[in-house]
Order: sequence, then C-alpha cells, then structure tokens
Amino acid sequence: MLKIYNTLNHKKEEFKPVKDKKVGIYVCGPTVYAPSHLGHARTWIFFDWLRRYLIYKGYKVKFVQNITDVGHLVGDADEGEDKIEKIAKVEGKTPAEIARTYEKAYFENLKALNILKPDNSPRATENIQEMIDYIQVLLKNGYAYEVSGNVYFDVSKFTSYGKLSSRKTEEALAETRVKKDSLKKNQADFALWLKAQKNHLQKWPSPWGEGYPGWHIECSVMSEKDLGQPFDIHGGGSDNIFPHHENEIAQSWGYAQKPLAYYFLHSGMLLVNHQKMSKSLGNFVTIENALGQLDADTIKLAFMATGWQKPFNWEESAISEAKKIKERLVRAKMEAQDIKTGFPTELEAILDDDFNAPKVLALVLTHLSRLSHRDFEILEEIFGLKLLPIVKLSGKQKELIKEREKAREKGDFKKADIIRKTLEKKGIILEDTPIGTRVLTE
Repeated sequence: MLKIYNTLNHKKEEFKPVKDKKVGIYVCGPTVYAPSHLGHARTWIFFDWLRRYLIYKGYKVKFVQNITDVGHLVGDADEGEDKIEKIAKVEGKTPAEIARTYEKAYFENLKALNILKPDNSPRATENIQEMIDYIQVLLKNGYAYEVSGNVYFDVSKFTSYGKLSSRKTEEALAETRVKKDSLKKNQADFALWLKAQKNHLQKWPSPWGEGYPGWHIECSVMSEKDLGQPFDIHGGGSDNIFPHHENEIAQSWGYAQKPLAYYFLHSGMLLVNHQKMSKSLGNFVTIENALGQLDADTIKLAFMATGWQKPFNWEESAISEAKKIKERLVRAKMEAQDIKTGFPTELEAILDDDFNAPKVLALVLTHLSRLSHRDFEILEEIFGLKLLPIVKLSGKQKELIKEREKAREKGDFKKADIIRKTLEKKGIILEDTPIGTRVLTE
C-alpha cells in the first residue's frame, strides 16, 4: 500500500481513497499574470508523477488544476492590487487578455514538459456565482460576517485553525505581509469577498455590492464543485501551506462541516544557488528559458535526485549530473533485452514508501545492465520520460529543420509536415515547444 507524508497530520500515512480505486486530486494552478517558473514546474512535475503512479497501480484518477484569473492580490494578502490587473494596466490590455495569454503559455509548458493535461482546469472568473452562493452559506452558518461591502471569515469560529502550518496565528501572520485592517474582528480573519473600488477592472454584482472574490475561496469552491467534499488529495507547493491552504481548510469546514480533503501534500521549494528564487535577485528561471537549454527529461531527472518534500537547489552541478544520467539511460534503453527482471516489484516497494524518487533513480542506475525494455517503459510511464535515442544530425538535416521552421512561420503547415515525416524516417523526432522546435533525438 502507498504511504505518503500528509502535511495535515504531520506524518507519513497509508493512502486510503474515499472511493475504492477512484482518486480525486486538486492541485493549485497558476495565477496567470506572468510566465511560469521552475518552482511551478517542480510542483507540477511531482503531482504528475503521483498521478501517473496511481494510474499505473490501477486507480481511476480525476485530476483538477485551476486557473486563478482574479482575486490573487500582490503580497497574497487582503489588500493591494490584483496581480493580473496590475500587469494589464502596465501593458494597456484587459485583465482577460493578460489571463488568456499566460493561461495559453501554461498549457504549452505542460505539453513541453510532457505533463498530463488536467482532466479539468476551471477558471475562477467562470465560477463567481458559485462563490457568492458559497459565501452566503458561510454567513448563514455563522462563520463569516459582512462589513461595508466586504465579507470576512471569522477564524475564531474554527478551533483547528493553524493545524496545517503548525504555527500559532500571531506567528503566522507576522511572517506574512498582512497590514492591520480596522474592518476585521480579528486580524487573522481573511477576505471571502472584497468591495471593488471604482477603478477596479474586474467586479461583479453581489448581495454586498459590486466586488470580487478573495483568493482562498476560489479553490474551495472549484475543488468542491469538481470533486465533492471531502476528496482525496489537495496539493501545491510548500508556499501554499499558509495562508492559502490553511484558509481553505477553515472555510470548507464552515461550509459543509466536513474536511475539505484527507491528504495535503506539499512539494519543496526550488532554490537557485541556495537562494530562494526571486526577480529582485536576478535568479528567476522561467520554464521557457529552462527548456531553451535543456530537454524535459533532463529537468525531471534533476528533480528525481531530491526527495519531493525537500528544497531543491537548481545549480550547474545538478544539471550536469542530470545530463550524464540521461545519456546513460538512453544508451541502456537502446541495449536493453526482452527479459523479465524483478525491477518492477522493487520499484513499487520504493515508491509506495513516500514516493522515494531518489531511491528509484539509484536502483535504476545500479541495475542498468539488467533492465528490460518493459522496465524502461514503466520508468517512462511513471515519470513522464521519453528517453529517445541519441542521433547526430548531418548538415543537410539541420538545414531541413530550419526550412521547416520557416514554413511554419509562413503558415505552410503541409510543407512542414512533409519535412517532419522525412526526418522521422531517419529516426529524428521533432517536438514543437512554446520557444521553438526541439530535436529530441540529437
């Protein structure tokens, strides 16, 4: 049986789904106002691995990952500018134009990283009425209050507040950028609905006047709508623990008097040269930039070397090692035989113990010479790898690729497809990514 570390109870627990052999997973998706970075990629890749592994084990998985296109304010607080509106004003576009641009880029990133597409990707802006209805239930149940067009959740009504983050409310607030709000009964209370100022671009009518939803209410509403309550696994990066997931747990209990989900999983933070990734430090690595230098397999193999909960340091030594491992795996796969081994049984035992990817990688590298074709198929199936053979391009083949790119730019997709098929006959596979064509076999 799979045992996994559950942040909610702060220990490794046996995974028991609500419905036998059916699993509901909700992972917090992107706020679509800027290019996604490698920190996002690490979270998405881990939950893709987990989803793939559950499917491999025979579970029917429903995987939901939302699109936050309103309500996520600068500083993750209850005041300040909406992140999307801020960019929209700078670029002279509508919030919807900004959101759709980066939503499209997000889906392109998933494809380029060979991550399975979510079964559903609900947009916050398309669930506003459901959020209003949800908030009305919280008011009726006595867990929320309205002040001057704003609706807040009263954390004093939920005695388990702080369980997920293991921090006292005062300490948690001190570590986040929360300004004192005179409208709140308690400073820990958080916004469910915010009154819109005249210059606010996205606003909707409600029983409390024109406004927009708070960031936290969105995920509770969309997850409950798609998966019911309680569902099995709620996931995200470790930065989602407080206040986002802590607040989701509180408001979801206030709504239904039931848990939101039974397992809360949080992937570790991504560091760049042992520092937290940030634009101000100049160490911000977008997924597109990373894919311009590395293939998806190499990125995933680098992440496999560190436990999923632990911080991962993105540095040259880790990248270099991942490149070497990729070469070894590709070579071994080409030389693999159709023989039966005990590898799949060992692999499952390791992954069932808190999804120990580093131990799997060590096992694979130790027994490379005895792995069968099926072993490599299983490895690719669970970890979303392709491990295509390495082929050196001739000068003529490189020219054909350039010719194909020009044809695509001109919209001559018939010619581009003919060139692609010509190269495929020579064992050269091309993949079109958001930043251009990648030669997967070179």
